[in-house]
Amino acid sequence: MSQPTPRLPHQTDDIFLTDGGTETWLMYKRGFELPEFSAFHLLNDERSARALREYYTAFAKVAVKLGTPFIFDSLTYRASRDWGVLLGYSTEGLAEMNHKCFELYRECAAEAGLAAENTVLSGCIGPKGDAYKTNRDLTAKSAKSYHREQIDTFKAAGADIVTALTLSTTDEAIGIARASAEAGLPSVISFTVEKDRKLRSGETLREAIETVDAATANAPAYYMINCSHPVDFGPALASEPWADRIRGLRANASSLDHGTLCQLGHLEEGDPEELASQYVDIRTAHPKMNVFGGCCGTDYAHVEKIGRALLAAV
Repeated sequence: MSQPTPRLPHQTDDIFLTDGGTETWLMYKRGFELPEFSAFHLLNDERSARALREYYTAFAKVAVKLGTPFIFDSLTYRASRDWGVLLGYSTEGLAEMNHKCFELYRECAAEAGLAAENTVLSGCIGPKGDAYKTNRDLTAKSAKSYHREQIDTFKAAGADIVTALTLSTTDEAIGIARASAEAGLPSVISFTVEKDRKLRSGETLREAIETVDAATANAPAYYMINCSHPVDFGPALASEPWADRIRGLRANASSLDHGTLCQLGHLEEGDPEELASQYVDIRTAHPKMNVFGGCCGTDYAHVEKIGRALLAAV
């Protein structure tokens, strides 16, 4: 008997939870080194693979406890060709690792008792280059060609959706949206904003979303914001149609800027209660938002507080 197909966030108003700052949790809570800031690579070691299982199972258990669907995401963030080459992977070996990530998701969902209809498998894509540089030499065409390889692997692995996190240029977003559409998978585009409330490439959120939609015939299923803090991206939102295209948030625990966070050498977990309250305030102003997780400095404890606060406010 085939498994039920899960509903996706753009198909319902239900609240969905997703994961948090995978890499910062692994580095600062479990003491693992992440070559090239890559989490998927840790599946090759028994001890770190156990930690990854613990991490994703804990999130799935939160979703079961709160009665929400859960989107498994982020582990394949740097499992694309250029990053794989730096880690010594062949094309075939990298594809195998992407499949392993999906196998881990399924095992964690089963261990947590998460129903199939509440289990969403997202193929997570990160930027081709450094997320905090504009990568101006990357065109929409070259981005499409580059990311299509990983997207095809996601489809073969059984992904329900593709999520591109921490994008800072519209060209890369356009390429990913086009590649996903051609592969027959819905896509999610998640931008990150700086302290000036703009993408690193200079566009406002409105300009970025409208540019991508115009270039792709509204191909993305929805947009998200990640690796920023509500004090920074909150004021960039408006009660206008373009903002309704944003359905998800994965905020940093701390409001420190990206450069500072990368150089601290320790974890900034912020105030989970305050972060949850900020999420509630944003969703109250933008009720179409229904996907909630975290980014740098957050883990399942943050996401549980966020989920509880949002459900109590419904």
